[in-house]
Amino acid sequence: MTEKSVQRRPGGRTARNRENVLRATAEVLFQEGYEHLTIARVAAAAQVAETTVYRRWPSKAHLAADALSELARAGNPVPDSGTLEGDLRALLGQVVALVERPEVRRVILTIVSLAADDEVVAAKGAFWEARFAGAAAIVARAVERGELAPDTEPYELIEDLAAPAYFRLLVTGRPLDDRLVDRSVELALSRQGIRAASMPGRPTSPTADG
Repeated sequence: MTEKSVQRRPGGRTARNRENVLRATAEVLFQEGYEHLTIARVAAAAQVAETTVYRRWPSKAHLAADALSELARAGNPVPDSGTLEGDLRALLGQVVALVERPEVRRVILTIVSLAADDEVVAAKGAFWEARFAGAAAIVARAVERGELAPDTEPYELIEDLAAPAYFRLLVTGRPLDDRLVDRSVELALSRQGIRAASMPGRPTSPTADG
């Protein structure tokens, strides 16, 4: 065995452990609910020591947030349609499809309802940070194409886009339908001074030059 192979093994084992832990977390979350999630159960299912889990995830709230983030990353790659409007429409469509899954919706509603202690707040922050980091690439590409001004704040644009969907999910319970997606895209673009195309999927006309 070479020195190089010895150096690589821990990294591979760490990656496998993370994958196994997150898979086990998702299984407990979606099959039994957040209230039944424990570090001990996840460690046993993933066949790792509890200390291995605690080193990376200090609480079950962090575990749940990371498992949901991983699910979103795996099933919802950042869109790259060639236009800002196309990307925003695709991104919001992904969000809606994800949160409309009954098991995902149930977990999100449970986590949001938790008391806002330091661990829960930190876990929620980590989840949203991961979601916004990926979506920010959409804004960066739109700036490069001249569709958005260079000083556009990515978080604000994505908040404008996704807020109506999460308001319905968490507050009103109204359907997350195609009309909501259309209106949300139009509103997010209008906040940037861009008029959305009249038909879904058609390119947005850049307005950087007025």
